[in-house]
Amino acid sequence: MASSTSLPATVETGAALASHKGIDKIAFTGSTEVGKLIAKAAAENLTKVSLELGGKAPNVIFADADMDQAVNGAMMGIFFNQGQMCTAGSRCHRRIDQGRISRRFKEKADRVKVGDPMDKETLMDHRFAGTARPD
Repeated sequence: MASSTSLPATVETGAALASHKGIDKIAFTGSTEVGKLIAKAAAENLTKVSLELGGKAPNVIFADADMDQAVNGAMMGIFFNQGQMCTAGSRCHRRIDQGRISRRFKEKADRVKVGDPMDKETLMDHRFAGTARPD
């Protein structure tokens, strides 16, 4: 897979793991593009692979929905596990006034306390610091 020194260390590490003869299984959650690379690299050694690919799961909210319940469900869909799931509800298809649902979602999202996972007031911990890509 990756051999260029210009690639981020995580790409080189992932490539080394996926193609290593001493690895019994690779589990990956992420993009379809990277999943294909992992599957190809693992196939050489017949390494078992579990892939959760994609990640654009929609929330569909209809005009007759209970707005508070719909917003709460949408928030759980995207914020559960800090959004680190392939089924995270990362889009919202609305059959109602977009401004109405967006305002409610924003009001509730602004109240989500991000911080130390050991703090009882924290609703979501911070799992990332820095940039995801070198560009």
